[in-house]
Amino acid sequence: MEGLENRLKRAGVDGLMLVSDSIHDANMFYLTNFLMPDPFIYIRKDNSEFIIVSRMEFRRAKKESKIRDVRSTDEYGMLDLLKKHKDVQKARLELLKDVLNKEGIKRIAVPMNFSFFIASELNDFEILPVRLLEDLREVKTKAEIKSIKSAQQACESAMQVAIDAIRKADINKDVLNLTSEDVKVIIEHDLINKGCRADDIIVASGKQSSDPHCSGSGALEINTSIVIDIFPYLKKERYHADMTRTVLRGSPTKETEEMYQTVLDAQNIAISNIRAGVTGKEIHVAVCDLFQERGYDFIHSTGHGVGLDVHEGPSLAENGDKLKAGNVITVEPGLYDPEIAGVRLEDLVLVTAKGCKNLTRFQKQLVI
Repeated sequence: MEGLENRLKRAGVDGLMLVSDSIHDANMFYLTNFLMPDPFIYIRKDNSEFIIVSRMEFRRAKKESKIRDVRSTDEYGMLDLLKKHKDVQKARLELLKDVLNKEGIKRIAVPMNFSFFIASELNDFEILPVRLLEDLREVKTKAEIKSIKSAQQACESAMQVAIDAIRKADINKDVLNLTSEDVKVIIEHDLINKGCRADDIIVASGKQSSDPHCSGSGALEINTSIVIDIFPYLKKERYHADMTRTVLRGSPTKETEEMYQTVLDAQNIAISNIRAGVTGKEIHVAVCDLFQERGYDFIHSTGHGVGLDVHEGPSLAENGDKLKAGNVITVEPGLYDPEIAGVRLEDLVLVTAKGCKNLTRFQKQLVI
């Protein structure tokens, strides 16, 4: 994988700049490994990089960030700028212009999600939105893979307690004495105990499960699919996992059994074909072909990259590029019939030179 410095040279820029917080901006955290809820500045020029943080965060940034050159806004006269402008935004913009001029940076690469407001105010500079960091982040280091594995272990623990609760729940006519909301709380508590959190969780039964992203609500139904999709992240390291299982209490219909087997077969075909050099499109087409042969329609992609974002590159889809060793991707075929229910199975795999390693150990069993 080509390094960031060479990518910047090829882009013909003087440097790279990010102005963002690192709680919501995965690129900023990727570069700094420093969690900060307020926007701060990252600048890279040639082989050097530095961050500029508020005086309040300066000491913590020195201790926690992987960036060695940590500077305070005080070094650039932030207090005087605040007195001059009586406006935080204007003061920050003047500080930013001063920094760029002092560093001799005129043509600046910024991420695709860079603030339009800031870019529009930097009239004397050439701002070039580029996709650099997202591509770099697709190939994981050993440390990143270790974090993803930890998140996946927590994900599987939460899945187990969810399924145990569904298995043990009493039946009241055609529903369980257990709601989607109950199971989500059970999952959330287990994730918290494992140092994780999830911004959303899917526990959808019956016809609700036929909508791929319906989070689910109300009492869980028997004799029909219950789709459980958990995608947590480590609160400290920020890396995600992602897994889906479809389970059922009671007796499945023939249609549900056939859908489940087809999804399982599709997932196995996809996993068996994954290796470095194969395109995401080829994997996706193989899954679509199987579904089409059996009379089904596939309405979403086969998978996506997982890392600091739960959805990132590469993609197993119609536009999927070549996979590289070190990619961590989901394999999640699914079928959805509004008149019956939905079925989805999702594993997390690590792409290798000759195949892939399944990071998911959790069993696949429809009837529980």
